[in-house]
Amino acid sequence: MDNIKEIEKKHISVLLNELVEAIEIKNDKKNIIVDATLGMWWHASKIIEKMNTWDTFIWFDADIKNLDLARIRLEEINKNKKVNLYLINSNFWNLKEELEKIWIKEITWIYYDLWLSSLHLDEADRWFSFMLNGPLDMRLDKTRWRTAADIVNSYKDSELRDIFLKYWEEPQSNKIAKNIVELRRKKRFETTSDLSEIITWWPKAKSRIFQAIRIEVNWELEMLEKSLKDSIELLKKDWTVFVISFHSLEDRITKNIFRDETRDCICDDIICSCGHKKSLKVLSKKPILPTDEEIKMNSRSRSAKARVAKKII
Repeated sequence: MDNIKEIEKKHISVLLNELVEAIEIKNDKKNIIVDATLGMWWHASKIIEKMNTWDTFIWFDADIKNLDLARIRLEEINKNKKVNLYLINSNFWNLKEELEKIWIKEITWIYYDLWLSSLHLDEADRWFSFMLNGPLDMRLDKTRWRTAADIVNSYKDSELRDIFLKYWEEPQSNKIAKNIVELRRKKRFETTSDLSEIITWWPKAKSRIFQAIRIEVNWELEMLEKSLKDSIELLKKDWTVFVISFHSLEDRITKNIFRDETRDCICDDIICSCGHKKSLKVLSKKPILPTDEEIKMNSRSRSAKARVAKKII
């Protein structure tokens, strides 16, 4: 427990108050709330405190280490509440399939917090940061076969350039990609330091390159799109989806899906042939942003945006 308390001190959840205040717990109905990206457990712990004894809280995380730590903390918090807890070691890509396994076909609230936790950023053996030396892995789900090392050591320079441009519009993409391909002929890239050292000439690019590779390793954008569409389908009428993103492409996916689900037609035909029916009402025209005070307390919150929508059918 002491170790968990130390971890909690290092991690500050972004838009915590905004998310917790947005969640409406109904006393005359069973609340079924899904945390699609548990990570650290601050959001989850505050939400469980609001819930009723007969409610259900489900959390997903592809990282088993996060789940094992969170299980201890959340079960401690839940001792008196006695909310039904389900811990699912899976990426939110499998949201619908995993919920079916526990006989849940409808949910009343779901939220996504798409940033990495401090565990991933601050511990070398979590493989994500160029600040610390560790294996060049970057998998959130260790059961997946493809690592960052596989990508860096096997992608053609054109493929590397494309992911650097696609995910971060990195201006030095072509030079960095060619440099990686040239140097790997001499030595395979095995650690985060191996990769970090060859980007030394472009220090501002380091963070962008590491994040682009992480997104590619974990198929993060494709998974978000599938999961978000599934979650909207699972939501009961008058209940809500809340998405906190930190990357412009994640926010764009969320914005576009929400936009499409507020329309009766999403095809380009003069006479509609798609049969699509609007299912959502967006609750905030502009994204919810962290306050100046929160940004001062936690600089990592600076790029956060939250979008929220309610199911209407």
